[in-house]
Amino acid sequence: MESREEIVVPSAFSEATHDEWTVRQILVHLGLFSRSRRLRADITEFHALQDIVLTSQEITSFNNRRPDGVAFDDKNKHCVFLEFTCPMDSVTSSEEGDWAEIKELEKNERYGTHIYFINHLSALHGRPWNCTQANFTVGARGSLKQTQFQVRLCLLGVTNSKARDKIRVLTVSKTLALSDIILELFHVSILRSPEWALSSLPTEQANSQTSAFKLFKKFTGPFSRLVI
Repeated sequence: MESREEIVVPSAFSEATHDEWTVRQILVHLGLFSRSRRLRADITEFHALQDIVLTSQEITSFNNRRPDGVAFDDKNKHCVFLEFTCPMDSVTSSEEGDWAEIKELEKNERYGTHIYFINHLSALHGRPWNCTQANFTVGARGSLKQTQFQVRLCLLGVTNSKARDKIRVLTVSKTLALSDIILELFHVSILRSPEWALSSLPTEQANSQTSAFKLFKKFTGPFSRLVI
């Protein structure tokens, strides 16, 4: 995979291990943190500009919010919040809108204030950092917005089109493999303990599964007396 050397993801230790940084840790890396009391005052003043009053607990929560990952371009002073999500996808849009767009809005709303705060603090202290967010959304059934996915890889320095395509294919492949594992585990739980399995599902879905698997109140077969 080709990537620009100045793009670093310090929270990633390996392909399988990473540590989610808090907003405070990110501010330390950006040189925007001096001491805890000053930071809490900055957060309070920032929200006061928007006529929002935070409690002490809310300030702590704001400090401790952790995006899934964070990337830094020290040369161009660019900080990127990274979010990875795998919602249930659909071939059609619901009344609420496209499934990927809905999740995109949710993620942007979750960290929008934090990104605004970092940019505000950067400007306030005469620092050149600019903070943005990149969401990577792949549906549980392997769907993704290909152009959007590729553009965000470019943002992280993956300029080689073949490398981006390989990442896309591997991402979808691993997502589908994980979905298969989840379905297999659910199938086993249905066979061995249908009442427990269905209790973990939303009521509407549990009712449809009860009908599909012909589960009844009286169980007479093996494995938790399941009748199929």
